[in-house]
Amino acid sequence: MTEEINNNRKYWDALKETDPRFTKKINKGFGDLTTIDPQWQIMKMTETFGPIGEGWNYTVDYKYLELKEPVVIAEVKVAHKKLANGWDYYGAISSTLKLFKKNGTYDDEAPKKCMTDALTKAFSHLGLCSDIFMGLYDNNKYVEKLEEKYSNVDKSKVKKVS
Repeated sequence: MTEEINNNRKYWDALKETDPRFTKKINKGFGDLTTIDPQWQIMKMTETFGPIGEGWNYTVDYKYLELKEPVVIAEVKVAHKKLANGWDYYGAISSTLKLFKKNGTYDDEAPKKCMTDALTKAFSHLGLCSDIFMGLYDNNKYVEKLEEKYSNVDKSKVKKVS
């Protein structure tokens, strides 16, 4: 049974740990949140599944609605390649963001921010950065252990694509 559980969690276990060097604490008025560098998340997906378009992929559909105020909704689907059976898509996972900033100006970054948030949510379904989403980053000792672990990473062993 343990072997079956480990196999079922192979992606989760490979992706669950978040390198603290690629996180940031922010406060949105209701407590501290840990944010994750989206480019680091894309790198982790690439490390695990291969280059985008070959080993993993995503689609995004935008909807623009006028509710109490104009919003953009990004619906993403993420896929990873199965060995012989094509792509395994899941989602849609969505995020919603206001199109105008508090000062009334148009936020031309809103669609991109909305897509990034939806991708982060979708990636979490595979286990990516699950330590943050499961509250482990609220434990200082847990984060200190990760900081120590990742501060010892030998940067000379990072492979460069030629």
